[in-house]
Amino acid sequence: MIIFCIVVLVLPASESMPLAGWVQSPGHPRGYDPDSSLNWTECAPAGLKTTLTLIHLDLEEAYDCENDFLKIYADGELLFKLCGRKSMKELQTSINPFLQSSSGGCLFLSFLADYSNPVRHTGFRGFYTIHDVDECKDPENECTQLCNNYIGGYHCFCSQGYFLDPDQHTCRVSCNEDHTDSEVGVLMSPDWPGSSPENLLCSYILSAKEGLQYEIAFTGQFDVEMAANGQCKDSLTIKTLSDEETYCGNKHPPSLFISRSQHVEITFRTDDEGTNKGFRLKYKTIEMTCPGTVTEHSHLIPNKSEYIHGSEITVQCDEGHILNSDELKREYRSTCKTNGQWSLVIKCEPVDCGNPNLPDVTELTEEDPQTTYQKEITLTCTSEYYRMTGKGIFSCDASGTWVSESGQNLSEDLRICEPVCGMNTEIASGRVFGGKPATLGQIPWQLLHRSNPRGGAVLISDYWALTAAHVIDGYEDDTLSCWLGGMVDAQDKNMVNMETKKIIIHPDYIKVGKNGDPKNFDNDIALIKMTDRVPLGLNLRQVCLPDKPIVEGLEGTVSGFGASHKHSRSKLLLYGDVKIHPLHKCDSFGRTVTNNMICAGDDSGVDSCKGDSGGPFIYPRLLQNSANEPYSLLGLVSWGPSECGDQRYKGFYTKVHNYIDWIKETIAQN
Repeated sequence: MIIFCIVVLVLPASESMPLAGWVQSPGHPRGYDPDSSLNWTECAPAGLKTTLTLIHLDLEEAYDCENDFLKIYADGELLFKLCGRKSMKELQTSINPFLQSSSGGCLFLSFLADYSNPVRHTGFRGFYTIHDVDECKDPENECTQLCNNYIGGYHCFCSQGYFLDPDQHTCRVSCNEDHTDSEVGVLMSPDWPGSSPENLLCSYILSAKEGLQYEIAFTGQFDVEMAANGQCKDSLTIKTLSDEETYCGNKHPPSLFISRSQHVEITFRTDDEGTNKGFRLKYKTIEMTCPGTVTEHSHLIPNKSEYIHGSEITVQCDEGHILNSDELKREYRSTCKTNGQWSLVIKCEPVDCGNPNLPDVTELTEEDPQTTYQKEITLTCTSEYYRMTGKGIFSCDASGTWVSESGQNLSEDLRICEPVCGMNTEIASGRVFGGKPATLGQIPWQLLHRSNPRGGAVLISDYWALTAAHVIDGYEDDTLSCWLGGMVDAQDKNMVNMETKKIIIHPDYIKVGKNGDPKNFDNDIALIKMTDRVPLGLNLRQVCLPDKPIVEGLEGTVSGFGASHKHSRSKLLLYGDVKIHPLHKCDSFGRTVTNNMICAGDDSGVDSCKGDSGGPFIYPRLLQNSANEPYSLLGLVSWGPSECGDQRYKGFYTKVHNYIDWIKETIAQN
């Protein structure tokens, strides 16, 4: 016979809540009827828990207890689903130890029998109690030192010399010290030089009279715990009016610390583990001084490491920095006050060049670049028909200007990207008098003045063109004269129209005489400036200016919309190859021939003619250049025999190489 001894504690609870009792199946111990059921719940107040002890279990046996069963829940979680018969020993060892709620939790039982019960089963019976929980045995109660358990709760308390923190769990050492008006003294962590107590929060206050500050010297070993990852587990914090620093481990305070403040607060913290010693320091008051720095990016006049109170100095911003309050000034006056602070502190901020106004056909290589002092920006050309004249790198200088390595200021007028010269589309279909038609893009620098006077010109930049002076002589003031380009058909509707802004004839060109004929064609060259930037592209590009003197025997190509075999003017752009001959072997027709001219022709009758004047004579011949040899402008169609294509005579061209300096100087001045 097994005898149970049931002990019931008398606990403080409401009169309506029983502290112990029995729970059993319907009809126990005679047996339960089919379709019988029972639901039972018992909850405990905070600090107490409910425990159930089963002393009898006899239910119908079935797979997964699908007929009759007893379910037991604790705090909403299913603990057991029981059926069949279990001995007292089985209940005591495998079931009862787990039938309890948490503190303030509930136990819930659900009994259910099905429609049949062929053999009588007595059911179940158990005894429940509501009793105290010993929270002091719970490792999560967070009492750092001592714990006292009572019915329904627990209380943390501390050893002698400690006080209980407002969190009611942490014990701390009472180590707060106020050293106001103390001129000299020693501070150390509790129990120095022994290990510091755990869970310390010590505050040491130093407060001197106005005009004084503290000199703090750390003595002995500085031993404050630091974790392996470099984070402070324990810490020493020194706070002044203007600064705050925290130290631990290898990051220890300077051996001599000047507060630059009449008030200093030192805070020492430890966690709940470790055997580190802490710290020890000596302090004394000294005369207040101000630091040798007022603000970053500035220097002081006169320059000293520190200043006594009452000192007046000039704060001057370093090069490339200005005062944020006044962009026109770089300096101001400030005075060292008795509290160790400067009377006036204005930041020196870097000069900001701002977003640059970019020249045409250029763009930044990055969006939203930094634009302050010494920062750099890089420009690139927006079109494949242009190339950089330099590196395209500009830096923000001290005056707030973007400047290149060579000292050029970035402006909208600065030429950073120059057109790529002398390149064309090499698609030949033929070759001017005796010539063949050019294909679109093959001679992209060819320009045409279609109306009176009819003539040609050569594009040498995205604003300027060259032509023969006699073509536009008398039309200098006709600044709206229209030039056409980007086509090989004079009637092409997709041609590019370019309006003339300025015409500049070479100053040594001899103007037309009364009889309508020039005295000679020496210096037969003129510059044309367009009103707007010429839109360069596949069919409209510039030719290169020559960089080498003319050599007799060279063969080049002349082109134009002038007279051909059958017509006084050509609808199509024609070109032909001609060879340079010595001037003395060319018939001058009674006109003056100078070294500013080129004589060129072809024995087969290829020649420039009326209407071609001002057009290009280029080298090398079309289809004869390589990728590394762009086309250069040797000459401009100038004059020749009255009958074009006469194999006995040659045509004359203005020698462009002789006018390179005049061309460049004129463009630069206009």
